[in-house]
Amino acid sequence: MDIVDPRVDPRLVPAGSRAQVINGPEKEYRDLPSVTTPNGYVITRWAPTPEERQAIANGEDIYVTLVSYGGGINPLFVTIGQVDWTTS
Repeated sequence: MDIVDPRVDPRLVPAGSRAQVINGPEKEYRDLPSVTTPNGYVITRWAPTPEERQAIANGEDIYVTLVSYGGGINPLFVTIGQVDWTTS
């Protein structure tokens, strides 16, 4: 999947949300553009490749891998398309 600029309709995020680029201190990962909200959400956007879109259309499941390095993991949810993050 390709990382996409996650700009969303400002009416769908709480006031005070801001754009942020996430990366580890060692810069070993690709920059991850995001929108961070005051209520603790970090919104990222991903675009499936044409091959991935076809695989999904053919019934393939979507897997989400979290790298926690043995620590706890935060709750997450995956959506298709934008949602109203002000009420979530």
